[in-house]
Amino acid sequence: MSYRKSLLVLALSTLAAPAFGQAHWYGGLGLGQSDTSGDLVKNRESTVVNATVSGSEFDSRDSGYKIFGGYRFTPWVAVEVNYSDIGQSRLHTHIQTLDSPSLPGSVVLNRKVSGFGADVVLMAPLSPHASIFGRVGAVRSRVEAEATLDGAIVFTNGNTADRRRTTTQTETITRYGLGGDWMFNPNMGVRLEWERWLDVGKAFEIGGSGTTGEADTDFVSVNFIYRF
Repeated sequence: MSYRKSLLVLALSTLAAPAFGQAHWYGGLGLGQSDTSGDLVKNRESTVVNATVSGSEFDSRDSGYKIFGGYRFTPWVAVEVNYSDIGQSRLHTHIQTLDSPSLPGSVVLNRKVSGFGADVVLMAPLSPHASIFGRVGAVRSRVEAEATLDGAIVFTNGNTADRRRTTTQTETITRYGLGGDWMFNPNMGVRLEWERWLDVGKAFEIGGSGTTGEADTDFVSVNFIYRF
């Protein structure tokens, strides 16, 4: 009897191994909210010269979306590519000149962030329905920035007629994140995820050109996922 049981276990293991190690394509889309770090405020305010900053108003959050597709080599390892548009942030910095009398001015910065990315995803199945995962990879980010001046201030390398500038900055940045999947059946499920994009944009510097401001941006999303 023990010998027969051993043969049965061996047979079942042999049949189960290909399915367990089988690769799977998957894809999905999601909606979420981004939150840009306050480092953008510090970066902006640090470049003000011949004036003082009297305050800043920072709208750091916006809605966004992502589209993704991946290939699971095993239940634990996948490679994923994706496109994300994580919305924009708005920073309004109030400035007082050092003239006598002191004159007010302000600069409004709008930044929009998007990018194509590729990640290695490491998963830990918890049950037939649930799993958690971590990701790390790179994003070819695109930052579209617009700065508009008002009042008695000028760009450090500009003139009094130069009141508005637009800049687009592309670069490869690091991204990492954590999340979890819940599958309603073998094919369809939902994903909750948090990810961080590191050092997005080109830092402001005195006399610099092509700058957009630099800061980390977080993105939390709820996604629909389909496995093929």
